[in-house]
Amino acid sequence: MLAIKNVLLLLDQEVDNQTALKRAMQICKEHDANLFVSTYVYNHACEEGSLSDLEMRHELKSMLLEQAQAWAENLFKEVYLPADTPLSICWCRHAYQAVIDNSEDASFDLVIKAAAKHHNIVERVLQHQDWNLLKHCPAPVLLVKGKAAWEARTIIAAVDATSLDNAHKVVNEHIFEFAEILNQENNYQVHMVNSYPMMSLTLASLPDAPIPEDLQQYVVDQHTDACELLAEKYNINQDNIHVLEGDPEEAITQSANKLDADVIVVGILNGDDMQSVILGSTVEHVLDSTQSDVLAIKPQDGVIDIEEDEA
Repeated sequence: MLAIKNVLLLLDQEVDNQTALKRAMQICKEHDANLFVSTYVYNHACEEGSLSDLEMRHELKSMLLEQAQAWAENLFKEVYLPADTPLSICWCRHAYQAVIDNSEDASFDLVIKAAAKHHNIVERVLQHQDWNLLKHCPAPVLLVKGKAAWEARTIIAAVDATSLDNAHKVVNEHIFEFAEILNQENNYQVHMVNSYPMMSLTLASLPDAPIPEDLQQYVVDQHTDACELLAEKYNINQDNIHVLEGDPEEAITQSANKLDADVIVVGILNGDDMQSVILGSTVEHVLDSTQSDVLAIKPQDGVIDIEEDEA
């Protein structure tokens, strides 16, 4: 049996965390999961070589850690989170480092954080905590947007149904596993979204290449058939299959806004090339364009199997 057992909520002092706190409480209640909370603080002045006075560095670090502790405990009171909820204060630069520090004592099936707004490429690449968290977090990441609660009861599973790449296949499996877990009480409608390219645009750079008249229909049929196979495997209603023309982020955004989706479950493949850095991943484009929460899955992520874990 698959389940979400341990959830880590990351509090970011730069954003409004109340919605993320409430979302974490909702998920833990629905799945009878354990909630752990952590926040992170850092100041370069506390490191060796920044201030000559060792005692002053230690005092400053202690003061910053105490302030973060008090700030987090005050948030607990605002949302009526039990005071005995495990809370850790990590001394680190990045959110993903806090996850790694906490993972030394417990393994997490889900990490939750309030999504921060980034207004341009520079913010996304150079100073955005969510960018690094998505790429380096050792667990699936749920970035929470503005919805007060998951009331529409709609989940979007965004997949690349025709990919022959093994990493995409693994990610697709994990996407549906998480969708099934979130819908374990059958309280949600799970929709599958898949995009396909417009072949006339794809081949526009090859003006001398003849384009078969039935090529576009072949591509549509190929994607439709692949989606129907996945839908049958994972018990997705045929009416909830959305095969749309265009880029993946456009198809996902269009479907999420139309369905008022509560959460979009989407895969992320870490790319080291300059194009992926400049343009960002599909996940980040979707975050910028919808009010839905986004659950990002990497190939190495997966929902824990309780029976195997206990064995």
